[in-house]
Amino acid sequence: MNAPLRILVVFYSRSETTAEFAGRLAAELEGDYERLQEVEPRRRRGPLGFLLSILDVVRKRPAHLQPMTHRLADYDVVLIGTPVWAARASTPVSTWISLHWHQMSTVAFFCTMGARGSEDAFEQMQRLARRVPIATCAISAQDMRADAAVEKVSRFVLTIKDALAAREHEAATR
Repeated sequence: MNAPLRILVVFYSRSETTAEFAGRLAAELEGDYERLQEVEPRRRRGPLGFLLSILDVVRKRPAHLQPMTHRLADYDVVLIGTPVWAARASTPVSTWISLHWHQMSTVAFFCTMGARGSEDAFEQMQRLARRVPIATCAISAQDMRADAAVEKVSRFVLTIKDALAAREHEAATR
């Protein structure tokens, strides 16, 4: 019997929305989670911080991140979560993926957003990670108001579990 797969949920959250879903995913998948922290976290607070965040993502300015507490080499699967800023992954997440893409073999992506932009953000994340995710999940503000977010997260978790089970089965039959 194979050891259970180790799952890490890595995310950035400015307003705590993405953090809420990251915690839920880590709990449902029995994984660990790591919140990406910037060296200067106050820079993104409030309305001015929101504007600076949008400027950073549009101008492709990298974030200055604190070191991680988890070692990526200890995990089989990394779920990466981000808020969507101007149809892109947040600057902390895009910076992190650019720095760590080579340390991940299997990824899944999730995002939170006002209304739209997930497709572009997921394409950007896939380019940066240099691999196709086993699953994606986009949660909009409307999903949260209509309670559709819980169902979307449940489907995302099920898709991840199915993909991992298929990979495990394939490896066992080789």
